[in-house]
Amino acid sequence: MSANIVPSTQNRDVADELQSLASLLSDTATGIREGSLSLESNTPLRLKVIGTVKDAVDLIKTASDDVLDWIPLLTQFVAIRLFFRWKVFQNIPLGAGARISYEDLAGKVGADVALIARFAAPLVASKFLRQPAADHVAHTPRSQVYTTDNPISAMTQMFFDESLPALCAMPAYFDQFGLKEPTGRLDTVSAFAFGQLGRSVWDILSDHPDRLRNMMLAMAAMEQMFPSLGSYDLSWALAASKDNDRAVLVDVGGGKGQAVRAILQATPGLPAHRCVVEDLPQVVEGAKSSADSDPEMADVRFVGMDFHAEQPVKGALAYYIRRCLHDYGDEECVVMLQRISDAMATDSKLLIVEQVLPNPPSAFAAATDIAMLVIGGKERTIDGFTDITARAGLRILQVYRNQGTDAVLIECAKA
Repeated sequence: MSANIVPSTQNRDVADELQSLASLLSDTATGIREGSLSLESNTPLRLKVIGTVKDAVDLIKTASDDVLDWIPLLTQFVAIRLFFRWKVFQNIPLGAGARISYEDLAGKVGADVALIARFAAPLVASKFLRQPAADHVAHTPRSQVYTTDNPISAMTQMFFDESLPALCAMPAYFDQFGLKEPTGRLDTVSAFAFGQLGRSVWDILSDHPDRLRNMMLAMAAMEQMFPSLGSYDLSWALAASKDNDRAVLVDVGGGKGQAVRAILQATPGLPAHRCVVEDLPQVVEGAKSSADSDPEMADVRFVGMDFHAEQPVKGALAYYIRRCLHDYGDEECVVMLQRISDAMATDSKLLIVEQVLPNPPSAFAAATDIAMLVIGGKERTIDGFTDITARAGLRILQVYRNQGTDAVLIECAKA
């Protein structure tokens, strides 16, 4: 008879943690069976379940397990990008029971059968695609997303086409420029990777309209993760606007006005004619043309500006900047915030909507920070935001968090 193995303290801790995670999953499963929980409609819950499963796996993984995970992930990423580019996903039939042979699929896209089968293999192995019979392939709900141009497929394409070359260029970049945090808009890792040092990422993309359009579409996927207001109540600005004609809301870098639209819907009675959308002149020109035929946005003012320059609207009740600061390093952000601070009245507020890095960070937040590093930007901790706002003559009043994400709204006033 073998002797009983006495578990080490470390193993007991792992066992306790696994038991805790198992209880959480069990409670979630019970809620789904009873109909009180839904993974499809409850994004924070779905992310929590995914995180719980990953946490359980991470508890028992070894260094060799990590390598065995990374290699398949890289090949899956390449296969998805190629199949989307070659329109392979679009040529796999949709519908219950639909399938296609590798031979027929290769014929539809003009490729070697062996090539299609080999790149399909990592996707079948990861259950991204399904193999219902030998030498046949079928869609799964995950792969069907890639049959059209949409924010999710655009984000995958953007990360592969724009970020991956820069990530691969990092060793050579830091060899040349030294082990310093990239901070400017011009000599970025991305510009280095594409042989365009001295140009900003936006200047580079302006030479490639298709890539720029794809990036704009990809940003829509991120928009869903960052509510315009979340739990923040803007009714104070509505009340404060009744005895004056000040601008109520100025969206700095507001693009096509999508955030202002959402805020108008969330704040009944907010006067659209006292809301302002600011962006580069070429951006607001197109946005204004679209807004003119939209009853909800027709009265909104569109103002061309550069947020590195003087803020043209003075004394507004609320200034609002969403998902812009992470595109820039600290020094440039301080200048941008100083422009807004200079325009604010003593009772004005600045609302910053951004991702805040928890400490320690979540995996996604840390990954997006590295993705921003390649263009000279950064994601920040709350201490990072405290620093740049203070240097711009502002103070943080309160931080409003969104359940299940790292997205926050930071309310600021003049210091």
